[in-house]
Amino acid sequence: MFNPETSSPALPVDDHPLSPNGRFNRLSYLGWYGLLSLLCMAGFLGIFAFAGFFNMNQDNVDTAILSTFSGFSVFALIALWLVAFYCQIVFMIRRLHDLNKTGWLSLLVLVPILQFFFTLYVLLAPGTPHRNDYGDVRPSRGWEKLLAWIMILVTLLMMFGLFTFAYYFASPDLWDMPTQMIQNTTEYF
Repeated sequence: MFNPETSSPALPVDDHPLSPNGRFNRLSYLGWYGLLSLLCMAGFLGIFAFAGFFNMNQDNVDTAILSTFSGFSVFALIALWLVAFYCQIVFMIRRLHDLNKTGWLSLLVLVPILQFFFTLYVLLAPGTPHRNDYGDVRPSRGWEKLLAWIMILVTLLMMFGLFTFAYYFASPDLWDMPTQMIQNTTEYF
């Protein structure tokens, strides 16, 4: 579909992101995955805050923590996890459709070693640039692009932080440096 007023392809009328029918390009996939991540984080914090609010009157901290993770909060966490898992599979199916592959390949994320390489393939492989067996090209919306680039930036910053953390703790010479600095700059040592 082509919209002559905006000179860009229009989204199909029946394109619903939570339906496995249709396509997601790389930015749309990352954008929706980022939105799902933010919603899950808010859901987890909400469940923990709700459960913790009702357990504030406990005298023993250990009892309060254990009672927070029992009862209603456990069922709410399981329900949230199942909804998030369903959404992740649907997003992956739509991404596989953009690659002109069947959605059944999304079951490869359940294979422990293979899931890493398969996820990299799904994230990095370019989709078909034209109509394929699963429909027309779906353009990314503006907020999808913005959220996708934020997700890419956050991922790169987290990787940099992880490597910095690992480097710091892998080199024992750096562990003694703050102590040596204190000893050299103060008269007490």
